[in-house]
Amino acid sequence: MAGTDKKDRVVITGVGVLAANGIVTGVGVLAANGIGREAFWDSLVAGRSGIGPITLFDASDLPCRIAGEVKNFQPEKYLKPEMKARRMGRFTQLGIAAARMAVADSGLDPAYLAGLPELPVVMGVSTSAMDLIGRRASPFTAVHGVPHAVTSAIGYLFHANPTLLTVSDGCASSLDAVATAAALIRDGRADVVLAGGAEGAITHYVIENMLACRRCSTRNDQPEKASRPFDRERDFGVMAEGAGLVVLESEAHARTRGAAPYGEIAAYASCADPAAAPEGGGLAPAMTRALAHAGMRTTAIDFISAHGPSDLEMDRTETAMIKTVFGPQAYRIPVTSIKGATGCPMGAGGVLQLIATALTLRCALIPPTTNYEHADPECDLDYVPGRPRNVVVRAAMINSHGFGRGNGALILRRVT
Repeated sequence: MAGTDKKDRVVITGVGVLAANGIVTGVGVLAANGIGREAFWDSLVAGRSGIGPITLFDASDLPCRIAGEVKNFQPEKYLKPEMKARRMGRFTQLGIAAARMAVADSGLDPAYLAGLPELPVVMGVSTSAMDLIGRRASPFTAVHGVPHAVTSAIGYLFHANPTLLTVSDGCASSLDAVATAAALIRDGRADVVLAGGAEGAITHYVIENMLACRRCSTRNDQPEKASRPFDRERDFGVMAEGAGLVVLESEAHARTRGAAPYGEIAAYASCADPAAAPEGGGLAPAMTRALAHAGMRTTAIDFISAHGPSDLEMDRTETAMIKTVFGPQAYRIPVTSIKGATGCPMGAGGVLQLIATALTLRCALIPPTTNYEHADPECDLDYVPGRPRNVVVRAAMINSHGFGRGNGALILRRVT
């Protein structure tokens, strides 16, 4: 329990995010391929993409006019009466919705959370409220435009006594946030933590920047086929938005209330890309360190959830890093990327992978890599093409890489 010296395991009790050395007991998710756990999972299993034409702004003058938007989202359904959606950045709206879903999924009473002496909230974001920046200034812009706005809003949502922390490490942000949250439980500082990530940066300016650095697909005539991780015909990734949040609990807390865990965070490790290495070159040491922290051999990993952004170079580098760590065994491990269905939701990507992996453990089903159709000689692993695969996964590795040379690897395992 909190306040003791015992280092307990962390459990996630709500849909959204998973943390290191903890139990995942709930998840909450909004992505381009679906709002809510069921819609999100059904899309992944079916190999159905959520990428479509941009509707959040007029993109007619851009070479890229497609993105992974969260469709049919009604923020007012999730906000408290005094919260005004028009004042908030879209990432805050999405994050609040994911938090409500995760807590509901965990079975925890919001009144119980409000009564806790401390409720840490840890969120990962890669940028600010880009949809607010550049608007005419208002008394609320300075507060709602900062990266920390979503974390603050989630703490307020539950009338809790929160400790608020915002992590920013590019696309690795939400995986780092979950690991940070798990460490709070492992160290006995909390019994329940909310953790995850949120992004809502599909704006003209952001797409312009991604085009300038050649990171956007221009497959405008077939948006649902545009994000193609590891496929020979890929032409870069697709920008997306979304939010994921998980409820993490100590093992004792989760078991006392009879929660049904999704999985346990066995270990997490991060590593920057070495100076002489290609982008993503730090994934190999991150995976190696995660295995060491968990006390696991490579043979214990049954599945890898790849970062796999559908980028020409990054997909090849990640493939090479997996081979470096796992050797010949790499060819026997199923590897999937969910970004064929979700697009690249920046800092929220890691937690969306975590939620998908938690569902893989629960359902004993590995979803396919959406749109993987043509083999790339330099991407020659088992990317689960075409259809889902029935596999009992005991332990899975989740990889994430972010702009700024950050890499993370998290191990999620079944709770026995």
